[in-house]
Amino acid sequence: MGKYFKYAIGEILLVVIGILIALQINNWNENTKNKKREHKYLTSLSKEIKEDSVTLEETWFKAKTKKIEGLHLAKDYILGNTKIEDTLSFINKVSFGGVNSKASFQGTSNTYEELKSTGALSLISDDEIRTRIVDYYYTKIFISSYIENIRSDYASYVNSIKVFNSKFPNKVNIQEVPRILAKFKADEFHSLINKELTYAYSIERYLLREKSLAHHLHEAIEEFLKRQDYD
Repeated sequence: MGKYFKYAIGEILLVVIGILIALQINNWNENTKNKKREHKYLTSLSKEIKEDSVTLEETWFKAKTKKIEGLHLAKDYILGNTKIEDTLSFINKVSFGGVNSKASFQGTSNTYEELKSTGALSLISDDEIRTRIVDYYYTKIFISSYIENIRSDYASYVNSIKVFNSKFPNKVNIQEVPRILAKFKADEFHSLINKELTYAYSIERYLLREKSLAHHLHEAIEEFLKRQDYD
């Protein structure tokens, strides 16, 4: 009986050891898969966040100075502080004040939305980077909502009195010039200028913050990826 019990115990130990080894191998395989998924998601996030920064640069920051100059020119005209020397150039500059009035600067959030919907945010093993990612996309949502609430109808007003043709963006119908100038003098347009200037100055600081966040988060993710062993 003693030999039998020893044999049985030995068999049980072998089974337990086998199960533990199998579990360890399974955990190792699962960790390896999760690491690969983390790498995939972080690589995609890094790319999209960088594209956000590029989008901001190519839209708002590229045109903001000329846009604000056009708005001030329109305001000076209404207040009687502008002497028009080149009518067509004047109309086009005032019209440029409506650039990016209805634009979206938020790029894409596809990867982040997938992380949220699948519960895969937990795959991001670095707590600080995971928190910064969540904060970044929360900020994007806030800025998008803020812009939507503060934007004006300046661009719509200008487009209603001056036809825009992408092939000839600076072309103005000569016969319509007197009417256009008269519309630029309207009280309604004065209100739109003030609203659009408020919009331009207000979103500037938020978009600067978003651009800075995108830049630093992109760098942090890239640095983290370099330190990891995904092979």
